[in-house]
Amino acid sequence: YNLENKKTITADIGTDTDIYIPRIRWTKDVNKLAVFRLNRLQNKFELLFANPNNGNSKIIYTETNKYYIDEADFDNLRFLDDGKHFVMTSERDGYRHLYLHDLTGKQVKQLTAGNWDITDFYGYDNRRKMFYYQSSEESPLNRTVYRVSIKGKKEKLSKQEGTNNAEFSKNFNYF
Repeated sequence: YNLENKKTITADIGTDTDIYIPRIRWTKDVNKLAVFRLNRLQNKFELLFANPNNGNSKIIYTETNKYYIDEADFDNLRFLDDGKHFVMTSERDGYRHLYLHDLTGKQVKQLTAGNWDITDFYGYDNRRKMFYYQSSEESPLNRTVYRVSIKGKKEKLSKQEGTNNAEFSKNFNYF
């Protein structure tokens, strides 16, 4: 709904009515609304960009899983301040890891890899080009806080054994 001209635009989200729309988010571009589409079986996720001015949409990313796509991954999808990329968690290699994509949906880089899961994604520091997350990398019994650069250099931030969690300041200077 446009507050200025009082007109409603309907976004084209496809003809299939047996779907979920679990999330809708603005990208960094005011002319791109991100619509998350999930089939009823919840094993096919599509990210669409809809134009709020005319309702036209385009699928830019599709992920399928033989069994299930965890909805928690949708909360981890973030559009970077550069307006050219988004980052998301996915279990596409069998473990939940961070993936960087451009806005055409093409994977630019897998940021984390290994036989362990990311258990929380805290965010991205645009100034330092660092991604902050919690993982079970050391042990299934431990949760450790890390950061990884856009170039793949990783640093462990928490030093205690057991479950470590973090709340970061807005600029990621403190946790």
